[in-house]
Amino acid sequence: MRRSLPIFIGLRFTRSENANKFLSFISSVSMAGLILGVAALIVVTSVLNGFEEALSKKILGMVPQAAVYSSFPLDDWKPFAQVIENNDSNVIATAPFVQARGMLSLNGEVNSTIINGIEPTSHANVSILEQSMVAGDFDSLDSGANSIILGKYVVDKYALKLGDEVGIIISKPSNSTVGMTPSFHTYTLTGVFHVSQEIDKWMSYIAMDDASDAVGLNHGATGVRLNLKDVFTSQNSAKQALASVSSHASTLEGVEKSLRFSSGDWTQTHGSLYTSIRMQKTMMSLLLFLIILVAAFNVISTLVMSVTEKRADVAILKTFGASSSLISRIFIVQGAVIGVLGVIIGLALGIGLSLIIPSVSAWINVTFDLGLFDNYFVESLPSKIKLIDILLILIFSLVVVLLSTLYPAYSAAKVEPVQALKGE
Repeated sequence: MRRSLPIFIGLRFTRSENANKFLSFISSVSMAGLILGVAALIVVTSVLNGFEEALSKKILGMVPQAAVYSSFPLDDWKPFAQVIENNDSNVIATAPFVQARGMLSLNGEVNSTIINGIEPTSHANVSILEQSMVAGDFDSLDSGANSIILGKYVVDKYALKLGDEVGIIISKPSNSTVGMTPSFHTYTLTGVFHVSQEIDKWMSYIAMDDASDAVGLNHGATGVRLNLKDVFTSQNSAKQALASVSSHASTLEGVEKSLRFSSGDWTQTHGSLYTSIRMQKTMMSLLLFLIILVAAFNVISTLVMSVTEKRADVAILKTFGASSSLISRIFIVQGAVIGVLGVIIGLALGIGLSLIIPSVSAWINVTFDLGLFDNYFVESLPSKIKLIDILLILIFSLVVVLLSTLYPAYSAAKVEPVQALKGE
């Protein structure tokens, strides 16, 4: 019974605050501050986690995570790929490619594009293109078939359908004084993919041999792209792949002595986006942690006022033999009830909002035609709840709340019965 006495009295003190409307209001404000602070922190971290995951799955599923580029077309790319895979356990798969910038000629208009020449069989191991097909056939990119796969955004914008002809304007080397001359090629639309508006708008895919011919290389790949286990070590993998290929180039059959290699990775093209997301997550988390601290100060204020109001009750308890430790624990329980309840409700609210925010944001965007995500690689606010984030927020919030009860509890324990009862 003695052990449960602080809990019993602390709960009675908490409920009895209804007699003082102002104190009850301050207590409610303190709890509301904790609820909103914890909920907002969970929602913000979940949304930014969602952006990180979308970046990793969508953007890094389409652009090369790392790649080695050759100064001359590689007639036989497989020995190069084998060397790369054998010397780096972080490399899951490799695929050849030819990449060039060009213009799509569509219904009398032109649209900038990045032309990717690929081999469907090997490309399926390094990209999510096959899984992103919404119409047509991924395997339609046969050499010499003059087929092309475009993004859904472009197809919808120009009202294209499978079987339509698509013109490509691309520069190729020439013997003229200009050095480069534009050439026009016609392809048949045989597939449509959808990843995000950004990717759909810029990417187009044709057979690798068709791309080689279009840029004046006859045939062969201009590089080998890598699919990595850990995309955040892409710089190391790119450097290692470059070193491996360069050191083995002279021993590989059919390699020209004038070949020169270079390497690159996704951090050079999209690294700033990832850094921005991480920085925003850090800054927003710090800001919302400060909001929780402010809410904790409200808890302190509530308890201090409660101690002042209940000085006579504390004095009576002490005259009946209550120790200073017992008095402290009573007010710790009172503060913990406000704080823990606020944290738990905030936790539930934050998780609930994080679960529905993707569908709600998508509905709002579509219903009111706001175009909020037109220039981004997502179509709604993404959300990913991580257990480690929830635990860190929970632990931090509970620690702050419990620490905020110590000073008021200490003040209550120092109340002198004689002095307190004089004013009654």
